[in-house]
Amino acid sequence: MTLEELTTRLNLLQPLPDETLPSNAYPAAVLLPLLPSEQGLELILTRRSKALRHHPGQVCFPGGRADSSDVSLWHTALRESFEEIGLLPELCKPLAQLPAQHTISDFALTPFIGVIEGTPNFVLNPGEVTALYKVPLSYALDLHHHHVFKLRRKGRVHKVIFIRWQGIWIWGITAAIIHQLSLQIAP
Repeated sequence: MTLEELTTRLNLLQPLPDETLPSNAYPAAVLLPLLPSEQGLELILTRRSKALRHHPGQVCFPGGRADSSDVSLWHTALRESFEEIGLLPELCKPLAQLPAQHTISDFALTPFIGVIEGTPNFVLNPGEVTALYKVPLSYALDLHHHHVFKLRRKGRVHKVIFIRWQGIWIWGITAAIIHQLSLQIAP
């Protein structure tokens, strides 16, 4: 998928209402960083350090909890991306904001899509990130790669998405965001 195709589809997005978020949920933001390459757009994902308290070892987007110094959730996503993978904020151009979602760890998580302009020099923060992956966006958005399971927990049915790419599993809120975006921008 090219940047032009994605931008066109994002401009046609039918807005989804933000789900009802608990008032006590912690505000947080993630960045879906897109890196243009000769093969098309690549989605940058990371593997969280196993030493972290929340979701250790999971594959995810760069991002995290909002700080009082952040002027917006977009700035939260940029700050966290810089702290985790060394992505300079000035290299990232915003493309879209997706609806916030409530996570099982009680965050009100707002995803942002941004395109990386220029050549980034990724530097991983070993205290937070152990690996960086460049997944072809066309692969990540292809619903044929999405495995949907329904689980019952505390009397409720939850849908859990898994996406397998080159021996890694993307799941949880990260896969849910990718899945929802896929459904929204499908041709």
